[in-house]
Amino acid sequence: MTLPVMDERHQELKRIVSVVALICLSEEFMALRKELESLYLKHDNESAPVLAFQDALYSLIAQEEIDLLRVRAF
Repeated sequence: MTLPVMDERHQELKRIVSVVALICLSEEFMALRKELESLYLKHDNESAPVLAFQDALYSLIAQEEIDLLRVRAF
């Protein structure tokens, strides 16, 4: 059995995924996503769930000024 190669890019991707996961599981994210989705649905936007998720994630990353390319694992 061969072990997978874990280069620096792999480690960076793991750090980014960790940060995004923490954001997406936060109460603040879930509340904002739900609020945005409700607003978008009122305007008959078929893509409301996806847009709400994207906008909530973008908002929290921008709010916290998280540089996903330079983030370090917790």
